[in-house]
Formats: sequence, structure tokens, C-alpha cells
Amino acid sequence: MAQVPTTRMTRGRGGMPVRRENPLERLRQDFDTLFSRFWGGWPTVFEAAPEIVRVWDFDVIDRDKEVAVRAELPGFSEDEIEVQLSNDVLTIRASHEQRREEEEEMRSYSRTVILPPGLATDKATATYQNGVLELHIPKAETAQPRKIPVQGKSQQQLHGSTAQQGQQEAASQQEAGTSTQGS
Repeated sequence: MAQVPTTRMTRGRGGMPVRRENPLERLRQDFDTLFSRFWGGWPTVFEAAPEIVRVWDFDVIDRDKEVAVRAELPGFSEDEIEVQLSNDVLTIRASHEQRREEEEEMRSYSRTVILPPGLATDKATATYQNGVLELHIPKAETAQPRKIPVQGKSQQQLHGSTAQQGQQEAASQQEAGTSTQGS
């Protein structure tokens, strides 16, 4: 089978080169794009497998009396981690730099999250152990849920109160009637 050139350069008006594509080659490129989108992500024999990027776990748990934050930060030491809490916005940053002979390694982590309002931020505690940072931020006393007892009225109390209201209404109507007659 003869090779068909994919593009051909010709001279257009004014001597400028004009590129013309072979329509069959364009169709083949479109199908390649379609199949790579459909079957994409599968390395071929001669292709190197892509690097796997690990996204570390980050959880915010709203409990009855506190908000707990758990962040995985492996490979950092306590002095490389910075935790800031301002106006219910929590920011966690960590950076690690290491220089060796002809090698330089740098890792960084940053995460910002908005926490629920009503936290006692001045009482927050943070611990870092085995690559896991845990923050415990207690809720302020005013922000903690409070149970309100519900009291019921017995049927006798309900009828007694409506009877009292009816007597009060009748007395006020009599007063209104006597005041109109006397004028």
C-alpha cells in the first residue's frame, strides 16, 4: 500500500506556504482521540505507567461537645507543621526541605477549611503522632445543644383554664354593659 502524505505544503497567493491536510489522516486522528478518551488511562507495552498521586486523608467531625479534625501528614515533624485558627477558619500548613549531595527534596501541604461557628478556640489542643495530626476544639457553652423539658397539661387543667377564661370574658362584658347603661 502506498504511503499517503498527511500534510502537503503549497504556495498560496503572495508566495506564503499553505498547509493542507489529508482528510483521511484527519479522520484517523479524530478516531485516535476518541479511543484514547474512551480507553484512556491504560498504559501500553512501551509506555511508562503514570505516577500515582496519594491524597492524604482529612476529616472534620462535629461531635456533641467538640469539633475534631484529623489530618494525615506523614513525613513531617512537629516543628514543620503550622496550625492557625482565625474567625472559624482553620489553616494547616506543613513544609519539609532536605538538601543532600546534589539532591534537593521539598514537600509541602496546605489545607484550609471553614469550621462551624461557636467554638472555644482558646481551648483548642493539637497532637501529632505517627504522621497523624489531631485537633480537638471544644464548643462554647452557649453553642452546645440544650435539652428543653416539655411539660404536659392534664385534661382537667385545660378545662379549668378555659372555664376561668369564659368567666373573665363574661365579667368584662357585664362591666361594659353597665357602663353603657349608666351614661
